[in-house]
This record gives sequence, structure tokens and C-alpha cells, in this order.
Amino acid sequence: MRVLAGLIGRLMAVYVRLVAATARIEGSPVTQEQVVLAFWHEYNLVAATAAYRLRRGPPHVSFSTQTFRGEVMNAMLAAMGAGSVPLPAEGERAEAARLSRELARLGREGATVAVSPDGPVGPYRRAKPGALIVARESGLPLQPWAISMHPSLRLSGRWDRHLIPLPFGRMRVVEAEPIRVAAREPLRPLLARLQSALDEVAAAADGA
Repeated sequence: MRVLAGLIGRLMAVYVRLVAATARIEGSPVTQEQVVLAFWHEYNLVAATAAYRLRRGPPHVSFSTQTFRGEVMNAMLAAMGAGSVPLPAEGERAEAARLSRELARLGREGATVAVSPDGPVGPYRRAKPGALIVARESGLPLQPWAISMHPSLRLSGRWDRHLIPLPFGRMRVVEAEPIRVAAREPLRPLLARLQSALDEVAAAADGA
């Protein structure tokens, strides 16, 4: 199964490059700084496409699930020059903390970290504190992102209503003001700010 996942992942990387190469870019230029990119889980594929086309900064690293789908994403990211860290089984809090520390370590070493605050299993568009933990522990600003791609397909049968970008479309990235998290800063007050920022950029992208 790993061989099959690797093959599918490499084919997906070819597809993402095609979509990125043929997209017409709209909107303001995106940040090129090293950051923690935060976007809703539904944007995972379009965010990978946008980052590949528009960002020329540090290498990107994200998380993946320990499933066949996760293996596919690992292979796709590797083929695009990005990296991934496997998510622990759901409910393993100690392992979740380890993952956040590992992503933060990669951030301190120079990578841009991509995190979906409502992933990996929802609830839909409800922020959890993982991205804030990574930002605090890495010292990097947290950059809320949303992406519009037209045309695109929306997988309504999935919990996250995932977006699949199509070639020769229009791409626009919407960014909010970065959120800076000081060392040892309590995260609970910032969670509402992150939720609001992600809702705001998603609404702008949805209406684009």
C-alpha cells in the first residue's frame, strides 16, 4: 500500500504543479516571511498549490495523518520539496504535545510551518490551539490564510468540504494581520482572535 500511496502522491504533485503553473493570480502579493501559516483544513490542497506558486521563502513543513491518505500527502509534499510530521492517534494528548514541539523545532531551524487549526477531524472551521502552540514555541508570527480558486470542486461528503483546485483558474490568497505569541503567553485569550481572523479571511475568499 505504501508503494501505491507514493505513486498517487507523486501524481498529485504533478497535478498541483500544473494547477499552479496555469493559475491567474489576483489580489495583493503574499508574505514571503518565515511564519506559521494557519488555514482551515478544507484549504489544504489549494494552500499547497498557492504556496508552491507564490511563496519563495523558507521550506514548508506540515503534518499528516497515519493513514493511507496521509501517506499520499507525505509523498505529494516530498515531491514538491516540502516536509511533513505524522500526527499521533486522536486523543493522545502527550503525543499531540510532542507533535507541536517537533513542528516548533522545525520552525526554529528555518522552516515555515503550515497548520490547519480545525484539523485533522474537525469540527468544521472551529479553531483549536495547536497553531498557537507552534507559534509560541517557535517564536514565529502566526499568519492566517485563506485561498480562493475558481473553478474548483468542493467535496461535500467530507467533514471539511475539501476544495480541489482545477487548472487554468483564478487564484487569490487572503491574509489577515499576523498574530504574534509571546513566550509563555496564555493561549486561551488568543484562540478567539485566531478564530475571528480565520473566519474573516475565509469569508473574503468565499466571496471572491
